[in-house]
Amino acid sequence: MTDAEARTAVQRGAHTAAARWRLPFSRQAWRGLSGNWLGAGSGSSLDFQDHRTYVPGDDPRHIHWQAFARTGALTMKLYRAEVAPFVDLAVDVSASMALTPAKRARTDELVALCVECADRAGAPVRLQTVVGRALRSVSADEVRAGRWRERLPAVAAGEAVVPGPIPWRPGAMKVLISDLLFPGEPSSLLVSLAGGSGVGVVLAPALAEEAELPWRGNVELTDCESGVMRTQRVDEPLASRYHAAYERHFALWREASRRRGVLFASVRAEGELVHALAGEAFAAGAVEATA
Repeated sequence: MTDAEARTAVQRGAHTAAARWRLPFSRQAWRGLSGNWLGAGSGSSLDFQDHRTYVPGDDPRHIHWQAFARTGALTMKLYRAEVAPFVDLAVDVSASMALTPAKRARTDELVALCVECADRAGAPVRLQTVVGRALRSVSADEVRAGRWRERLPAVAAGEAVVPGPIPWRPGAMKVLISDLLFPGEPSSLLVSLAGGSGVGVVLAPALAEEAELPWRGNVELTDCESGVMRTQRVDEPLASRYHAAYERHFALWREASRRRGVLFASVRAEGELVHALAGEAFAAGAVEATA
């Protein structure tokens, strides 16, 4: 498949998925720019919220005339503000995120899906790539064109991959796309995702083959992040311990996310994105149906 064909396939997969799924915008009332979602302030939507005493200069169209007829006092109708939430998207671009063509494509589809969901909601979107403490802003237009990876600098072998602090905007829809295949416990990332109101979401692209060690005997292993090679004897006990450690790692992330109120979902890299999101992502509330 050529690069152009791969970009087309990614955009097609994202658009197909966006017709059925969206980011969980209905999880809360939003504060932001004028848009399509019920907000936490007052505005001009048709959803009546409250009333207050008339103040000179108020729009007379919002005077509560029925109340005036009853009481003789001028009061104003207040309506629920129609707003568009901000969407903050952070994408892990360490080497493991593109370990295979399928995983790279699934990552690209998730990025394109988030931008498409923001566009359909009328929500301003900010995208940053992250490797360790290195953050780089990426234009949403580059995602729409399928060329955002071409603008990224090369990641040096051995560079730290544990994401550092990410500057999420308070009150935003905050989405982290990462396979989470780095050491350490999840608190530092989840605290910032859960903080500052808004909604925190983690989408973790996952390969089925990553959960198992398929080899037996003496094998040459290469760390995809550092480039370091070593010989390792893989027997059944080691393979079992690896699988158990892999399961514990993601169980820890799921439990820590649940405690922090962050919506967590593993998204398999195999198959079509629209079907992959119908599993854990939908069940966990990380995406919601468009209708």
